[in-house]
Amino acid sequence: MDRLVGADEEARSIERVEEAGLGRDITAIKVGDCLLGYKAVQRRVRGGRWNHFRGRMREIEKLIRHRHGEIVPEADDALIYVEVIASLAYVEFKEGFVEVVLGWAARWLPWAGKAAIEEIIYERTKVRFADLTADALGHALHLSYAERSALDIRTIGAFDVSKAKRAKLQKAKRRQRDRSRKEEQRRAAGAVSRADYLDNSLAAARPWEAFGISRRTWERRGKPMPEPMPDVAPISLAA
Repeated sequence: MDRLVGADEEARSIERVEEAGLGRDITAIKVGDCLLGYKAVQRRVRGGRWNHFRGRMREIEKLIRHRHGEIVPEADDALIYVEVIASLAYVEFKEGFVEVVLGWAARWLPWAGKAAIEEIIYERTKVRFADLTADALGHALHLSYAERSALDIRTIGAFDVSKAKRAKLQKAKRRQRDRSRKEEQRRAAGAVSRADYLDNSLAAARPWEAFGISRRTWERRGKPMPEPMPDVAPISLAA
């Protein structure tokens, strides 16, 4: 987003909302020795303290790139992204949120008229907004659990899976990862898996031979085991 800034606005142009992850490079515009003004180029500022607004903004941008590419196409529901960003920015920056929303919308929805964006901004100021919950964001953005998992989105919920169920699914995934990791460690240490152990034991015992059948037939019959031989008292040879 480029624009010319008058010389008397230089200080305000350099002082950008760093908490939003945005910044500006200032370039002087001259003709000979005559200063016409300054060109402010918006850029992404790396580093800085992580907060929920920045984290959620970046995940919303990740979602946009996945769904639409580098620009949100013009559509009836496209402004929902601006509404969500405006709600988050209003809670984070209070009266300073206007510049953040205008700058963000100019980057991702350059086709949207300023009047439409300002109307959304005005709506945010009419009501005292609390911070949106993860599930409220998931419903607003119509983010499914499958899409959330594929994009590794963590600060936004899902419209089709509740927070409680997501916690259970995440716990099950952690358990599976732990089991897989421990199994790999055992294999690396030379341990034999239970399946291989049982298979080798059967190969040595060959219980199907007691029934006079092949192993495949024995497996189809449910892997029956031969009856153990009864204990027989030793026969005395004494007269």
